[in-house]
Amino acid sequence: MASPISSMKNVVEPAFIVFAFTVGALINRRRCRADCDDDVGSCERGGSEDSLSRPTSPLLKPAARAAGSTPADRVERKLLVRFFRTFPFLAEIWYWNLTYWVYQLLRAFSARMIAGNEAVFDRARAHAISILRLEHLLGLDVELAVQRRILAELPWLMPVLAKVYYSHISLGICFIIYAYSTFPPSTFQRVRRTIAMDNVVAFVIVTSWRCMPPRLLPAEYGFVDVLHSPQGGGNAWTHNKFQLTIAAMPSLHCGTALFLAWCVCRFSPHRPLRMVAPLWPAAMLLTIVATANHFILDAVVGAMVPVIGWRYNHALLRLKPLQNRVLEKLGLRVPDDERSPTPVPKEW
Repeated sequence: MASPISSMKNVVEPAFIVFAFTVGALINRRRCRADCDDDVGSCERGGSEDSLSRPTSPLLKPAARAAGSTPADRVERKLLVRFFRTFPFLAEIWYWNLTYWVYQLLRAFSARMIAGNEAVFDRARAHAISILRLEHLLGLDVELAVQRRILAELPWLMPVLAKVYYSHISLGICFIIYAYSTFPPSTFQRVRRTIAMDNVVAFVIVTSWRCMPPRLLPAEYGFVDVLHSPQGGGNAWTHNKFQLTIAAMPSLHCGTALFLAWCVCRFSPHRPLRMVAPLWPAAMLLTIVATANHFILDAVVGAMVPVIGWRYNHALLRLKPLQNRVLEKLGLRVPDDERSPTPVPKEW
């Protein structure tokens, strides 16, 4: 039976995600005149000066009216378009959910496909041991020493680090909201696509070279499974039969933290944030090592994933036709003309 604290976390974390996205939609709302017609340019010219200076998501327009559509259909479509124009950040919520859940469902499918397959787990264990040997050869095998020192001298720090590990989704959402509100539109588009491409690259590595994390190695190696202890801070969203446990290589936690910090340092207009941003990947690196969830080399490869994602993020633009077909089913479309004086649409 789940403890009251664990049960509360099952509600609090999803509630925070909903709250954060709601705040993001509200602070990025577009104030259009009530008499805006179906023309995007008209709506934009009717908006406030502040709304024109902000990055925007795709400015949705009604799709071509189908023959035989009723006045009620046209009114419904017009209201839907006006709603999306007023809250353009809703498109970013859709993009985030699409990226996140496709990745998680693929991981869950992979986890169920290998469940009970001892050969796969034996191979993942062998890969982990080979990493340990390589790290020992390079003088990088510090994971066990770091974990033992924290458990012996700073035991109070371990629950904090566990919370750092599980907060990467919430912090990532806060980053998306901040980047959407402050980064140049073309930069935000590239950042968003890079995050999605990172998931693709990481999933390919995870499924082609399965690696067991240190915490799941036999007891003779000395690692403690902190994340699955009562103090680990996990919940039903992170501990269930659909979790892919042998996915240590690469550390997307570390790679994503490093990428988000780099984006803030490179593109943020706020100097205080640029100064503190490097603390996040540093904290995440300490976390993944101290909790024995990754090896140092997992973090090294994880740091390379965003480099690949940033370089090849444009490949996701090939999915724009699919995006347009989905919107067409909703009676919407994204304007094709990006040379208009209105803000550049944020598209895949």
